[in-house]
Amino acid sequence: MEKKKILLLLSKFSDFKSRAIGFLTGFYFTHASIGLGEDKNTFYSFVDKGFIVEKISRYIRPDKTPAPCELYEAEVSDEVYEEVKDTLSGFVKRKEIFHYSLPGLLLSLLHIPHQSRRRFFCSQFVAEVLGKCRAARLKKSSSLYFPRDLRKMPEMRMVFRGNMKGMLDQFHPELAVS
Repeated sequence: MEKKKILLLLSKFSDFKSRAIGFLTGFYFTHASIGLGEDKNTFYSFVDKGFIVEKISRYIRPDKTPAPCELYEAEVSDEVYEEVKDTLSGFVKRKEIFHYSLPGLLLSLLHIPHQSRRRFFCSQFVAEVLGKCRAARLKKSSSLYFPRDLRKMPEMRMVFRGNMKGMLDQFHPELAVS
């Protein structure tokens, strides 16, 4: 029987916010998202608008260079997989109460741990879900995780490096855009 998988997507967009975060953190990838199982098109994260469900296929446009990305997966038990799935479902059902945490991001840049039940930045959210659901062992507060920290988790194994179009072409050719 095949183990269930939790996905981690690291990406870098070309907008001002992404460039600023990259400058401040010193890391190439500036955005983190979490996904479930074999659907390498649907991910969950936080952006300046709050909690979002990301469809990678929406980011692929013929007039734009596809965003660079790396995809990781962690094998988990059925119990952990269901817990992550339920947690993400809870965020989706109550998405209007969750907000992006710019103050939290700034505190984390200063290495100051903090907690908020309804405010997250992207990599903090991913670390929080992974830790709370026992999909990964956190070595520090989830509020201190950046994309570079997530990729170093021993539970994570890289399965793709390239750009979002290449990822979609490889894992979801039916959704690929020319």
